[in-house]
Amino acid sequence: MPALRDPGKTPRRSLRARLSHLQPRRPRRAAPAEEPRFIPADPRAALAGELDPQLLAIREALRPHRRRLWLRRAVRRTWIAVALVIAAELVLWTLARLVALELAPTIGLAIPLAGAVALLAATVHARPSLGETALAVDHEGGLGDRAASALALAVAFPATAGPAASEAASADATLDADAELELFVRRQRRDALAALRSLGGGLFRPRLARRPAAAAVVALLVLTPVLVLPNPQDVAIAQAREIREEAKAQAERLDKLADELGKKGATADDPRTRLAQELRDLARQLRANPDQLDANLAKLGSIEAALRAQLAPANEQRAAALSALSRSLSRAATGNPEANRDGDPKEAADDLRDLSDKVTDMTDEERRELARKLAELEGAAGQAGSGASQALRDAAQSLAQGDSASAEAALDRLADALGNASDRIATNRDLTAAANQLQDARRDISASAGQQGQGQQGQGQQGQGGQQGGQQGGQQGGQQGGQGGQGGQGGQGGQGGQGGQGGQGGQGGQGGQGGQGGQGGQGGQGQGGGSIGGGGSNAQYLGSGFGGTGNLGGPVNPNRPSELGGDLGDVFAPFDRLGRPGDPSYISGSGGTGQSYQGNQQGAGVDPGSYVGYEQVYADFYQYALTTLERGYVPLSVKDFVRDYFSSLDPSQ
Repeated sequence: MPALRDPGKTPRRSLRARLSHLQPRRPRRAAPAEEPRFIPADPRAALAGELDPQLLAIREALRPHRRRLWLRRAVRRTWIAVALVIAAELVLWTLARLVALELAPTIGLAIPLAGAVALLAATVHARPSLGETALAVDHEGGLGDRAASALALAVAFPATAGPAASEAASADATLDADAELELFVRRQRRDALAALRSLGGGLFRPRLARRPAAAAVVALLVLTPVLVLPNPQDVAIAQAREIREEAKAQAERLDKLADELGKKGATADDPRTRLAQELRDLARQLRANPDQLDANLAKLGSIEAALRAQLAPANEQRAAALSALSRSLSRAATGNPEANRDGDPKEAADDLRDLSDKVTDMTDEERRELARKLAELEGAAGQAGSGASQALRDAAQSLAQGDSASAEAALDRLADALGNASDRIATNRDLTAAANQLQDARRDISASAGQQGQGQQGQGQQGQGGQQGGQQGGQQGGQQGGQGGQGGQGGQGGQGGQGGQGGQGGQGGQGGQGGQGGQGGQGGQGQGGGSIGGGGSNAQYLGSGFGGTGNLGGPVNPNRPSELGGDLGDVFAPFDRLGRPGDPSYISGSGGTGQSYQGNQQGAGVDPGSYVGYEQVYADFYQYALTTLERGYVPLSVKDFVRDYFSSLDPSQ
């Protein structure tokens, strides 16, 4: 018969029943995806107060295993990071072979850095807790949950986590439930500590993560040829970079040009002032959108086209006429035949104002003589402008009639007209230089994009068309050929190539000055070529010429003597009769086709008395050639040819 329970005592629960709440409860689901894992907490972090020495020993025994477990996790995550970085590089550089990605190198360097940062963060986050270490030690060391149970019991029953008061009798039947529980926990703790101490140091060695490592190796094998083989997009990237750099460089040049034009522009209505603002806007667009090639070229072309529409096509002819008129007016006003040799309109205006002050002191004879000189210049004044022509006509009439007051006013108006004409020419030259710089900017940007070959092809077709017209004036070039012994020095028979003037609108047979014989009496055979559609620098084809067959008397070649001295130091330059470089040329005569003559004459040439030093005339012609190249539209190949030609003639070399 079972003994009766004492009603004053609480019935004791079994140890299994009291530990049942430590077991995780399974969710009541038919097929759970994954059971939650119970991770015991660290007693030091969960409990306050002094801990049992055996419990502290368990924590110390788990600490080396915790470090090795952390290292294993770090190694595994390193393999994963390496695989991801190589895969990302493979995707990047494969895409870079299909699309022009200029930032691909930068992104390629950023991917490993990002991978390293992510690996560091993952490694820190993967640091195992003391409970995770205990579970891993139990699993890999075969301890049967001893270490994890020791930690869990200490946290679940805080009364057993402290130091033991006394040794309880293991076989005492009179122990209550709490004493029995404490005895059980401490025995389990002692057993777990002994098991941990029996483990060696070989747990948690780093292992090879097979899947991440295999993925990294495969991605690396595929990435190698992608990086080694040439990328077809490199050319496009380099071209785009060159376009941007060239656009920015042209923007800097346009800003400088705008500043120069802005300083020269006197008023807001000055074309140079308006052009300066347009150039600043254009430079701003080039900086903001340097990679928009079509839009930038279209803007450059539109500004250049609008600018060239404002230019006077005969500006240089008007400038030459104004220079000749200024020279003549200065000499007529001062009576000095050497006055104003450069034909400066400003100097001529000053001379006219001085003359205006002296009109009242002149005699009637001096006034009539001055009126005659001014009347002779009316034709040249018409080339300089209507204002100058009218003022010159009024001044001549007033002087002839003896009206001093009207003559003074007319001379002052003539001086102002010269200044205004000079300002208009200077403005037109500035606009022409700006148009040429815009053309150069458009050409340089197009060249950076690989479009330069198309423009050169178009110029070549134009040159072929001009050769047909050059043959028409070829017969005229020899009209003056064969006239041996006309004062030409030895070795100058090559002047037969000046036949370009023979095709100026059919104005007479003034073809090339061909065949000027040398001193040795060898007659030359001159051949010249004319131009189509009118002569001058505006012709589509300036003609071609072939020199004479006379013996070459120069020590090196007929164009450039190695040493200047004796007969070679002087050249035939009749400036008084033909004018200086830049002066207007007037050719009279009736149209027709000249005939070619060939002559041979013995004897010495006749000295016409128009020889000057070679060094004196070289600078005039060279400066005029450079000025003409800068102010007018001339193909690049022709510019280089002219510069090389004058460099070969430089007497200082």
